[in-house]
Amino acid sequence: MAKSLKVLQRVKKMELDELRRSLLSKLTRQEQLYKELHELNADYEREKEFAAQHPLLCDFGAYTENYLKKRKTLETNIAELEQQIEQLRNVMADVFKEEKTYNIIDEERTRQQRKKMEMDEQKLLDEVGTNTYIKKHKK
Repeated sequence: MAKSLKVLQRVKKMELDELRRSLLSKLTRQEQLYKELHELNADYEREKEFAAQHPLLCDFGAYTENYLKKRKTLETNIAELEQQIEQLRNVMADVFKEEKTYNIIDEERTRQQRKKMEMDEQKLLDEVGTNTYIKKHKK
């Protein structure tokens, strides 16, 4: 039984490590999307300034329409990714609770085994002490 508990602990640890790697990749992707959104907004501001200075050179309305589509797509992607990250964190919390439960059970089992061994050792020492006392007083 103790070995199966160790196996379960290792499985949960590996599962948690895999979830951490997945979370890290999603957080990296989220960071990239935020950077892209920031760059898109900065580009839009530059184009807006250019269009204000040169009103006859370009069609700013078409650029704005394209900008809004890209921005909406990025914001949607970010929102979906944040939802996935939240779900992943919830799964990780559940797996961590299970791993912690197995650790607590294992520590309790080890503590009980140690206590039983100490009690057996104490019984043996008491028996030796009693036998020594009896031998001493018979003489």
